[in-house]
Amino acid sequence: MLKNLFRAATLIAALSMTGCVSYTVTGPIGAPLHPAAVTSPRSAQVADVTVSVADVNDANKTAISRSLTAQLNQYVSTAGYFKQVTEYPVRLGEQDVSLKFNMTSLKGHRGIHPGYVPGALLTLTVWIWVNGPIYVDTFDVAGDLVIVDRDGKELASAKHEVKFERNVGLYGREYWAPTMGAKQLNELVAQLLDTATAKLAKP
Repeated sequence: MLKNLFRAATLIAALSMTGCVSYTVTGPIGAPLHPAAVTSPRSAQVADVTVSVADVNDANKTAISRSLTAQLNQYVSTAGYFKQVTEYPVRLGEQDVSLKFNMTSLKGHRGIHPGYVPGALLTLTVWIWVNGPIYVDTFDVAGDLVIVDRDGKELASAKHEVKFERNVGLYGREYWAPTMGAKQLNELVAQLLDTATAKLAKP
């Protein structure tokens, strides 16, 4: 009995020491949650995404910006929010718009569930095998979107935040193939676009 308990304690301690990690959520954003409710007759360009996230150095901000800008170009085009999505150096027409995304939070964290160590010890690791929670994933992604005309005049805007927390057990998909906040980033982008484009007046 004591031998089994010692083995269980050793296993739990090893997992606990390696189970916590914080990271920056960068996608992939993936396919749109839904098609646009209305397609604007305007053409649009996605400006370089601004990443105003604390604790991220300039080099990483630049890399994240490039990645998100490319992903958002595809997302906006596929969802059908605008008649056409163009890219620089194509010149915007008089009625065309630029989409300026600013990501203000891209936080992801995986930590040990508070019930994991005592639960696993008290049940001699049965807790693990019956899919008791091992980790807690938390996400906090936020940003804003400003739609401007070719002269930089603001036409519409939106601001949104997505906070999400979930337990992760041994048999959950997120244990073996974590999505790293991609779903929450997709939700954020969809909400920003839905809200801002709904406020955009017809040309």
